[in-house]
Amino acid sequence: MKFLYFDAVGGAAGDMILAAFLDGLVPLEYLQEQLARLNLPDFRLEAGETRRHHIAARMVTVHSRDATPRHLSDILRLIEKSSLSVRVKEDAGEIFRILAAKEAQVHGTSPEQIHFHEVGAVDSIVDIVGTVICVDYLKPDCIYSSPLPVSRGRVKAAHGTLPVPAPATLELLKDLPLTYLPIEGELVTPTGAMLIRHLSRGELPAREHFTINKIGYGAGSRDFPEIPNILRIWMGELIARPEYQTVMQIETNIDDMNPEFYPYLQERLFTAGALDVTFYSGIMKKGRPGTLVTILADAALLPQIREILYRESSTIGFRYFSVNREKLPREVKSIDSPWGKIRIKEVEWAGHRRRFPEYEECRRLAQELNRPLSEIYRQVQAYLNSDSREEEPQKEK
Repeated sequence: MKFLYFDAVGGAAGDMILAAFLDGLVPLEYLQEQLARLNLPDFRLEAGETRRHHIAARMVTVHSRDATPRHLSDILRLIEKSSLSVRVKEDAGEIFRILAAKEAQVHGTSPEQIHFHEVGAVDSIVDIVGTVICVDYLKPDCIYSSPLPVSRGRVKAAHGTLPVPAPATLELLKDLPLTYLPIEGELVTPTGAMLIRHLSRGELPAREHFTINKIGYGAGSRDFPEIPNILRIWMGELIARPEYQTVMQIETNIDDMNPEFYPYLQERLFTAGALDVTFYSGIMKKGRPGTLVTILADAALLPQIREILYRESSTIGFRYFSVNREKLPREVKSIDSPWGKIRIKEVEWAGHRRRFPEYEECRRLAQELNRPLSEIYRQVQAYLNSDSREEEPQKEK
């Protein structure tokens, strides 16, 4: 599972995030070609090399003579009229709507009346839309971020001199994990806070296993003596780990029950919450054929299992003991296929996904199409393994 991690070593700003993407993760030419679809007034995106505390990093600069403050409607119209992908338009538009709402809250007005000054200028539009383009290019399955560093001091803005963090930034930082650094100067900008808030799920889960494939370093415009003013983006793969649990294994040998009753017994046990119910044929004492009933269930279900066994089977006793159970993470999901929406099972192991047909879905398709179940199962499995567009099974004439 591909993931991105925003490591806000020395802050978070729109240009820092965009620069980190351009440091070996996303081709500059691709980003320039996509940004041209915005039809912004004449601008030029420059990506160069710099250093922060002897760490090499990428730095981006947007050159433009356009300093026009824009309303929310102006920016949304610009995005909507572009030829960018639907996903990029939706994400970029949502980011500007939230920014407008936070700015309006701080200034006691409505989002429609807010004049975007800093975030409405060409460079900020490029930072935000460009970041969304980069995420869409990489298509990560999930994005995480480190706690954001907040500092102290004052910053000059279009609205005058503001405290650090700026009021709009502070609103956007609500409920996010933060860390305080006693540094004079702005470490997190409204654009940086908004992008992290919108894109990230939060901190990496504890004890998550992963590998890192690429790292991009993006530098801010300041060079603080205390810390390197950089943001790093890690790109890698999350490694699925088996899930471990202790359950109860319950067993009983039965040699005198009508075989027709076993399916009903199994159904009752599953309904009660059993994790697994298996019947094994064997030779019991005195040479009689019989069945070993094996049940896996949570220990708390033992009273219900006992009741069902004594009520619905001919057993007069059973044994039980704790066992360790290990299973791979799995998910039953609905996907589009040549046969319409179907449910499949997806299992992860060592960074790879394996997908399997669900029996009930194949059974349904076999009945609807009047084809052999084995044929349907084979075609669905081939489709899942190769993502090839096999010919859809035809109804029998």
